[in-house]
Amino acid sequence: MTCFRPDGHLTDAALTALVRGDGLEELDRLELAEHLAYCDQCLQRYTELLSEGALLTPARSCRESLRRRIRQRAVQLGVSRYATAAAAVALALTLLWGSGNLSGRVDSTAPSLLERAGTALTEWTDAWPQAWEEALSGFSGLFDDFGVSPRNDLTQGGTHP
Repeated sequence: MTCFRPDGHLTDAALTALVRGDGLEELDRLELAEHLAYCDQCLQRYTELLSEGALLTPARSCRESLRRRIRQRAVQLGVSRYATAAAAVALALTLLWGSGNLSGRVDSTAPSLLERAGTALTEWTDAWPQAWEEALSGFSGLFDDFGVSPRNDLTQGGTHP
């Protein structure tokens, strides 16, 4: 059987044999599949031949079950997100209002937890410049012990006549 026309497209007999699944060797079937992979015109003709057959109707529609599952999933996502947000807000409000009520019961001369935390944070950030200076000087001092003396003949910026 001739599978290709002189213009390079598939013959009607080859397409019909491909649809029916008879009369083709394995090599011919592979050549037809390769041609259909890149030739849109032959692919269009092939799909038209396929669509002439009877279409099967499903035993039952899956539209309602899909809608029900989508609705259930949307409700689960919404409840999960809003419940998490509501729990976070409730926890934050409880901590804020709870710490405000406790500070009134505690001796007023003692610093509150927030004041102590703020003071500790301020002291910690004030110590940063000194810590950076110590770390960098230790790092640069590491290279001083390699025994290489600095060259005095180098001038920064260069000399111009």
